[in-house]
Amino acid sequence: MGFSLPIVDRSFLAAVKYRSLGLNEKASKIFNSLTRFKNLPKSIAEQTQFHLGEICLNQKRFKKASRHLSIALNYNQDNASYHFLLGKAIAAGGLGDLKQAVSYFKASLKLDPKNVKALRFLGVCMIHLNKAKLGVGYLTRACNIMPHNLELLKLLVRHLQEQNMHEDARACITKALFLNNDNPKFKCLWNSFLFHEARISQQNSNDSQLQQRQVILPFLKVVTKKKTTAPEQGRNDGPESLPTPHANRAKWKKNKRRVR
Repeated sequence: MGFSLPIVDRSFLAAVKYRSLGLNEKASKIFNSLTRFKNLPKSIAEQTQFHLGEICLNQKRFKKASRHLSIALNYNQDNASYHFLLGKAIAAGGLGDLKQAVSYFKASLKLDPKNVKALRFLGVCMIHLNKAKLGVGYLTRACNIMPHNLELLKLLVRHLQEQNMHEDARACITKALFLNNDNPKFKCLWNSFLFHEARISQQNSNDSQLQQRQVILPFLKVVTKKKTTAPEQGRNDGPESLPTPHANRAKWKKNKRRVR
């Protein structure tokens, strides 16, 4: 293709700007309109399909996302991000074809061995495919690349505990705590891990004395005695009249005698 219409370049730049501002609906409309042009420049056609696939992936429209990303991958087979995003679209949040997604994640790692996102998704997919040791190994590699990522460490520790690899989980948290001693969140993770381990050991213990101490006391209804004595009666006479500030003293005494 030897030419490029100005409207194509301007429309593409406008769509990219809309997407950078978070206006994905407007951006997708412009990108879809660009796909109707025949003989687009290769770079614009590739980036258009990539942006459409990423927008659909964020909207959890996995089938449409995989369609756009596969077209973008045909333009450039050596792009690690395309392989990773296509594998993520095929996995469909754990509900898709995980075996096919694994192949794309591995292809992404061949092009970019330090891709932490690809290592994370590959590890989770391998665990769901009943290959826990391989999955944990990929997650461990991701944690070694990014030792300051707390969420990644939590994911690794959770899967290690599910596989009863408690010593490995303890070693991972200890290492991360040493590297991130200024971050209190890692200390909270260490405390929660110790609590979880203590609870599991308590459940698995066969101490008879401990079982005897764990007694749930019943709630007893408190019964109060009713009072049998009759309440004291009040006075039947009326209140004593008081003089007003400007009343006549003699008149007040006269009224007082009448009351008596």
